[in-house]
Amino acid sequence: MDDLSRNQDSMTVKIMGNDADGNETHPIGSTSNNEVRSYDVANSGGVDTVVTIVAAEVIELKVGALTKEERKFIMIQAKSKGLTWGFSLTTQSFDCFKNQLLILPFGPNTSVYIKNNEIIDGSIAIGEA
Repeated sequence: MDDLSRNQDSMTVKIMGNDADGNETHPIGSTSNNEVRSYDVANSGGVDTVVTIVAAEVIELKVGALTKEERKFIMIQAKSKGLTWGFSLTTQSFDCFKNQLLILPFGPNTSVYIKNNEIIDGSIAIGEA
């Protein structure tokens, strides 16, 4: 770094990310070996519930009225058969088998829907982290 003095060249540098509003957030750390370390994990808690899905009904996969703001994952486990999931209210192309656990890496801006294709009510466990 020819344009920096020896003192400037040895100074600590702090790398930050920005949120949607441009505010600095999410500092990036380093290991004891001076390797860059970044955490991309669900680190803001989680919520879960079991929801009843009426026959032929389509619902959005979320816990409560609003999607978890800092969501990194959706966890779903069908408690009954005949459920499919997808990304729109009109198309749910992926099977969700009874007792199958799916952990899907979808943030808060991705809507996921599930449909009960049976003639009787069903249920599903939903988690957000």
